[in-house]
Amino acid sequence: MSDVVLVHSTGHLPDVWTEVVRAFPADWKPWLPNLGVQSLEQYLDRQELRRVVLVGHGTGALAVARLAREQPQRVTHAVLSVPEAPRLVPRFLRRRQEEALDTPVPTLRTTTGPGQPEQLLAEIRGFLDS
Repeated sequence: MSDVVLVHSTGHLPDVWTEVVRAFPADWKPWLPNLGVQSLEQYLDRQELRRVVLVGHGTGALAVARLAREQPQRVTHAVLSVPEAPRLVPRFLRRRQEEALDTPVPTLRTTTGPGQPEQLLAEIRGFLDS
């Protein structure tokens, strides 16, 4: 069974993932924390989750990338859903943002978000199966 932790973006709640979770395969166990960037590691510790697939949307993707960078032994795969909004990031910060999204674990970056559950799930499945 794969533990899949879904991290929402700032301004959203975990229920943004509802349709994605409904389409999960039976052998995937979803975890939907409602927390900030600093709390992701603590959440995984409390739930005793040692090896996980992390999926982050928007600013949640930054939290996922950070944890994957700092604790790669804990993250089997990282999925960064819409990790940046280039038109919203000043040009001088784009390089820093790219560096923040770099991880040492297998990582999928996608422009598909939780509002397109079937497409996002197909991308995640293909990535995990490759």
